[in-house]
Amino acid sequence: MSVINTETLMASGRELLLPATLEICLHNHASDSVQTLELLQIFRVVPKRRIVALARWQGQRVVVKLFFARPRWAQHLEREVQGITAMQSVGMATATLLGHGELRDGHGGFVLLRYIEGGKNLSQCWQQASADDREAMLRRVLALIADCHERGLLQKDIHLNNFMLREEEIFLLDAGELEQFSQQPEGVDGVNSLRNLALFLAQFPVSNDERVPALYEEYRRQRPGLGLSEDIAVFRALLRKKRSLRLRTVLKKLYRETSANAFRRDWNHYIVYERALESADLQRFLQAPDRYIDEGVLIKGGRTATVAKVMIDGKPYVLKRYNIKSFWHRIRRLFQPSRAWVCWRNAHMLEMLGIATPKPLLMMEWRFGSLRREAYFLCEYVEGEDALHLLEKAPINSPAWSQALEQFKALFRVLRDYGIVHGDMKATNFLLTDRGLTVLDLDGMYQESDQRRFAKASAKDLQRFAKNWENDSERTQQVLTMLAQLQDESDYFTTGS
Repeated sequence: MSVINTETLMASGRELLLPATLEICLHNHASDSVQTLELLQIFRVVPKRRIVALARWQGQRVVVKLFFARPRWAQHLEREVQGITAMQSVGMATATLLGHGELRDGHGGFVLLRYIEGGKNLSQCWQQASADDREAMLRRVLALIADCHERGLLQKDIHLNNFMLREEEIFLLDAGELEQFSQQPEGVDGVNSLRNLALFLAQFPVSNDERVPALYEEYRRQRPGLGLSEDIAVFRALLRKKRSLRLRTVLKKLYRETSANAFRRDWNHYIVYERALESADLQRFLQAPDRYIDEGVLIKGGRTATVAKVMIDGKPYVLKRYNIKSFWHRIRRLFQPSRAWVCWRNAHMLEMLGIATPKPLLMMEWRFGSLRREAYFLCEYVEGEDALHLLEKAPINSPAWSQALEQFKALFRVLRDYGIVHGDMKATNFLLTDRGLTVLDLDGMYQESDQRRFAKASAKDLQRFAKNWENDSERTQQVLTMLAQLQDESDYFTTGS
């Protein structure tokens, strides 16, 4: 078993070889004697900054947080200890602090926490839960958040990964991002409380917002001293704002290495892909993607783009290659984000909003230094029939037709609320599948923050959508009626009536 130190931690990136031992000096012991910590399993890594791991210390399993970001590791350690102490002092359920101190080499720090046996990350629980279980889970977490606020504590990095469930008890984690309002007798004030609650709810897809009125009312009931308004309109607007901010934060991270995505950049390539896709066959694909197109099934050919169904590790995917049409087109594309780059961003944006789209898996640009050339976008293969041809077979006023209109209405509502312009509303760019309405062709999609420009672009989008059935007056009228209802909703929220 290897013995490691801060230099090892800094150099390891995400690939720390375990098990390994680390020598530590505890501050809260009678003597600052050197002790040994055995690292067993990595839970989370932020390269060159911190590691959270399962470890063995004094014969018991513990969770250790290692801080080694230079030169701020001591500040991070102090903030973590203060946060845990604050939570424990007001009786909040959290992992018990067993000790803290410095690594033996003096270039990093640590905290030791009691391992919560049988505990499950709330994000994992959420993924496995039924709709009813999710409802109950949200109410329990909301009760904990309200209690936390009432006791003057605010978790600034509030998301499901920072909660742990064990049987009927929920624990609050990550004390390093805790803000204290100990001087206020009523706890966290109303403005900061609602901002924090909105930040928590913003991590969920828009479809979850149907639960928001009941959750907001429950929060008001649990904190009557704040005198929060019964009108939920202000909180809805705050939730949309927080979700938009979260979108911007997450989307900035899409083009670099993260826990979810691998990243590679050299003189000739710029590649980012989902880590779960990693394999020997994927590496062969990265060397010669065009060969996979040639051996695959052509879906769409053309000067602008080539789309094919390809097989990687025996699984089907859709690969889209964005072609260079001419010399001048090549010159223009050298300095602009490729359409694969745009697709990668837009697909993740839709996923975060809960809009179905083929899962984005890989984005690759051929480059000459920083100058862009051909580009590729890989996504999951989704079975389904496009909306135009499927609905042509559905009788007018049939359940299939009515359901499709409702699905499009829900989609357009989300696009409106988040300022998203699709750019090509042909009905063939939408699939109707078992999992609902699926959006395709994202390379023309963009977000528009200017309300006037968005209104103009959105109107153009919807006009193009209505033209899909221009040869069928009855269908066209029903589509126009649906769009008019959507406009009435927009006017309602704009005027605040």
